[in-house]
Amino acid sequence: MIYTLKPVFIFGCDRSGTTMLGDMLGSHNDAIVTPESQFFHELLLLIHNKVFRSRDEVVDWLITNFRFAVWDMKYERDELIELVDLDNPRVMIESIIHYYIKQRQPDKRKSLMWVDHTPDNMRYYAILKKYFPEAKFIHLARDGRAVFNSIKRLNWGPNNAYTGSRFWSERLREAMQVEISEGDNCIRLHYEDIVKNPDVILKQTCQFLNISYSDKLMLGGGLMLPEFTQGQHDLVGKKPDQSRLYDWQNKLSKKEIIEFESYEWSRYYLRSLGYPLITDSIHNMSMFGVLLRYCHEGFMYSLHRIKHRAMEKSTVKCYVSDTDGGRF
Repeated sequence: MIYTLKPVFIFGCDRSGTTMLGDMLGSHNDAIVTPESQFFHELLLLIHNKVFRSRDEVVDWLITNFRFAVWDMKYERDELIELVDLDNPRVMIESIIHYYIKQRQPDKRKSLMWVDHTPDNMRYYAILKKYFPEAKFIHLARDGRAVFNSIKRLNWGPNNAYTGSRFWSERLREAMQVEISEGDNCIRLHYEDIVKNPDVILKQTCQFLNISYSDKLMLGGGLMLPEFTQGQHDLVGKKPDQSRLYDWQNKLSKKEIIEFESYEWSRYYLRSLGYPLITDSIHNMSMFGVLLRYCHEGFMYSLHRIKHRAMEKSTVKCYVSDTDGGRF
């Protein structure tokens, strides 16, 4: 079987710059970067577990999937059915990407490299490796305290420093497992290094991917952001700004920094990755304090999830206008 796209999977903890790097690499003449593709993860797992009995069932699943809807593509149902191949999921994934290119970025029709910047690619490493065995992997790491500072105001992540610390360390551990599994086929980059020396890091990355380097990669502009995420990625498409690199030191309170560094695994990873600690010793949080923070996290998650589900339903509804050849 001859495949038309060379896959590159960027991964790392959320808010570590995976979108920024995807946007940069996607500006290469030979590359296409798609919006986050969590629905690919789900789709591959469902096919692998033989959940679908027909191509129609796959289409029904796709057109009611929020993550598929935000790719903002228009299909007749019959056209979408033609893309489905239950016997060869890899072909189906590439067919969907080519349809995306045709509709959203037709100037990229000759692209040979597909860049996927979905942060949790590392959590689905096994299924991605099964269907894309020749893929290249890029782990993008970032100071966990900066990650928490970026994520705590959003409506889908941890909202207090202790749970934010565990969130970051757990995802970092998963990412490092992929590094170990892939060896030389995986490269680790640091968000801070890209911001400070984008030309140096991008040259290194292009060499790893066996593609040519151009200064225009530093400006990005390769990714068409879905409308619902534009407010979270207002710096995408702009040259990295060093002045914002250590904002977390001023925006996080001393208490938040202490709590973040109090989780022993995070403390270990910060040191291992070369990020200086602020506190001299571990602050031992009481069991009641830990329980209180998890209760707070659970309450905020439930509240945000209700709002997010309502947004997902309204978004999908906009795309499924009718069953007689509407907008899918």
